[in-house]
This record gives sequence, C-alpha cells and structure tokens, in this order.
Amino acid sequence: MSAFFEASLEHRIGGFALEVELALDRGIGVLFGPSAAGKSLTLRLIAGLIHPQKGTIRLGTRFLLKTPGGAVLPAHKRKIGLVHQDLSLFPHLTVLENVAYGLRRNVRAAGYWLEKMRLTGVENRYPRQLSGGQQQRVALARALAPRPELLLLDEPFSALDGPLKRSLRRELKELQRETDIPVLYVTHQIEDVCALGSTVFLLRSGRIVRSFPVEELWQAGSQASTWPALGWGTLIRGKVVQRAGGTWLSWTGGSLELPAMSVEQGAAVAFVPPREIKILYPDLPVDPQLAVNLIEGRIVERYVVGHTCTLYVDGAGLHWHIEYPADSYTDLRLEEGSSVRIGVRPAAVSLLTPQDTEKTGSSD
Repeated sequence: MSAFFEASLEHRIGGFALEVELALDRGIGVLFGPSAAGKSLTLRLIAGLIHPQKGTIRLGTRFLLKTPGGAVLPAHKRKIGLVHQDLSLFPHLTVLENVAYGLRRNVRAAGYWLEKMRLTGVENRYPRQLSGGQQQRVALARALAPRPELLLLDEPFSALDGPLKRSLRRELKELQRETDIPVLYVTHQIEDVCALGSTVFLLRSGRIVRSFPVEELWQAGSQASTWPALGWGTLIRGKVVQRAGGTWLSWTGGSLELPAMSVEQGAAVAFVPPREIKILYPDLPVDPQLAVNLIEGRIVERYVVGHTCTLYVDGAGLHWHIEYPADSYTDLRLEEGSSVRIGVRPAAVSLLTPQDTEKTGSSD
C-alpha cells in the first residue's frame, strides 16, 4: 500500500542539486542532516514556496505537483502547515489574531487552539511579550488551526534550552497522535531524531542516503550499522558515573563531564555535535567551561567544502568529528598528522534515550 504522503523532487540552485524521495505514513518523519544538506529547501518545495524543475507530490489521494505537464497546486491550496525556524509570527497582531489569521478571522475556532496549546490568558499579548515556549506554541497553533493534511516543521525548537525543548517535543508527539496529521520535522540535532521520529530520513548533499524506522537505532547491532550511517557528529557509548561532585560519561580511553541533570548511572549513549568541539590554542588560557573536558588527539583527515572545514581527530579511543568556519584557526597548523588539543563544554554533550523513555522536563 502506498504511503499517505509521497514526494519525488529534483531541483537545482546554482551548483547545488537536490534529488530526494520521501514516503511518510501517519507519524513523525525526521529529515536529518548537516547544515547545507538541503533540508529547508526540501520543505519549501513541498510547501509550494518554490517550484522544482521536476517532481511529484501526492498527499492522500490528491496530487499537489506532477511535472512535467501535470498538476501544480499553489501553496495556499495544498493544505500544508509550515512552521519556519524563526516562527514568522506577525509582530503587529495579538496571539489570538495570529492564530485566527489562517481561519478567515474565525475567533471561536482560534480560541479552541489557544486552549489546546495552553495559551489561555495570553490571547491579547503580542509576540514580543511572550516567552520562547509560548511563541513556539502560537506558531504551532497557527499552523494546525486550518486542519492541514501535512505539517512541516523547520527546526522550530533549535533555539530553546534543554528542559523546554524536551517539554515541547512531548507536546508535539501528543498533538500528532491526537490529530493524526503526519509531520515532517527538519533537524540537525541527533536528540530530535531519537525523541521524535517514527521514520528517519538521512539527507546529505541533496540526497536521501538512507531511511529507516527510528526503532532500528535501539536494536542489537545498531552500533555497527545504523548509527554510523548518520555520518555526522561524534557518538560515544559508555557508562554514566558519579564522581568528584559531578556526573561523568566514562568509556575505555577517556571520560567527559556531563551537564548538571538528573540521570541514572549505568550504560549510556551520548552525542556531541561537530561545531561544539573546540580546538584549543596551545599558548592561550583555556575557557573554564572547556577545561574539564580536554582531549589530546591527532588529525587523521581534513577537508574544506565551501565555507566549512571538517576535521576527524583520533583521541581518547574515539574518532571525533569537528566542523568550524574555514576562516577560523588560520594561524594554527591543522594538517593531517598534526597533534591537536580539543575541548568540549559539558552542556554540549547530549545523552540519548529512546523516545519512550525521554525524561520529563519543565515547560516554559
């Protein structure tokens, strides 16, 4: 049986070519990949904000796009909700007016979604008067109020702190189950993949290189197959221990202090994003936030793509993936074979858990 949503898209902008195929049933599909992989472009093509040179999009029994020579529905007729990373709330409209905007000013229907999103009492405030969590809820309410058949989310929680982000992820999962609207969620954060997705789509350089059910991440043998397929960041399998007044992740070869949190001791998997691993200058004082987690290593691979330099460093028994702007560290000898010292802030280390065991966090 065909999936509820299917898309096959080809589009070229300058020297960047996007060719993706997606199939999603009811649930949350996570489109995961590094920066500049084409994630946001994919959403804009699906939403109808950009027309691809070639492609097909089917939503239920409706063809939204069929080229060449077929249907091309404009964005406002596609029945697709879209939440941008910057939320794009109307600053001159109140919360109620923002949510009612897509309902032809139907205040009663907007009130239903305000109550559902726990926004009762802030109806007459403007976006600038809201907390970060409240702004996220207004954006979701506005996108869901017209009852779309597909919801597209472009890293909506990326600017939020951990507890609030975890709270909103749980709310999003509950909303999806309740409304049964399929969601395509864009992220470059591995914890979103683990906590949200029913299906994972790995996007690299404009191509879907693999798709799989999120449960596969937690099956036996995934360390040797699925996790490396993510191809981005540093994954650490070790054990959480309490020592020296803090919480640490320990593995054969080294350890990292973790951010202050309530977590059980025992076997654990952690992730460090490439941009959160900092290269240290040998003759300068070390940032106190980095000083607790220092690693000596050797550069085994270095390459530059566009404005980003990528390093792979062997150290403390791990293969560290590091990214930084190509115009940074120009006065350091960062060549293959060179020794290097790196540091990781405790707050940059994310402990990963299957989505059904994600810990409760505070909201707002």
